[in-house]
Amino acid sequence: MSAANAALAGLYQAHATELNGFARRRVGRQEAEDVVQDAYLHLLQRGSAATLDQPRAYLFRIAANLAVDFARKAKTRLRYAGEALDFAEMTAPANPEAATGATLELARLQASLSRLPPLCRDAFLLNRIEGLTHSEIARRLGVSVRTVDRFMVRAWDHLHRHFGAEVDV
Repeated sequence: MSAANAALAGLYQAHATELNGFARRRVGRQEAEDVVQDAYLHLLQRGSAATLDQPRAYLFRIAANLAVDFARKAKTRLRYAGEALDFAEMTAPANPEAATGATLELARLQASLSRLPPLCRDAFLLNRIEGLTHSEIARRLGVSVRTVDRFMVRAWDHLHRHFGAEVDV
């Protein structure tokens, strides 16, 4: 085993569990393993594990950057899923007045959902747009099913406050 590989193996043994917890708090349980693997892969590709002054700090910085990248990608996926829904909603009305009304209602809905906390909004959209169950959402977001239940109740309460009887449960 080369010195670089031995240094990387030592770093993995010393910090993998802690790094996994760090990543799990940022991206959820399922994606945390990918973030950790990518962090070590990045370090391996750079070949600098043996020469770093503070390898733990560097490794955690890589993981933090990867978590930010993951969050950006997830946000983009949700936005495009929402835009796909927008398109379906806007093409349904046959006359211009109905199309304008649907567009205004959709803008109201988006504005209302934007005021929810990000995880709450994400849970709601994953359920309503992607059709995921509460347990699937919990796994994806790295939270408990009970937390997803609370997010859904909070989102529906929020929508009922803003739209009243217009909201279709």
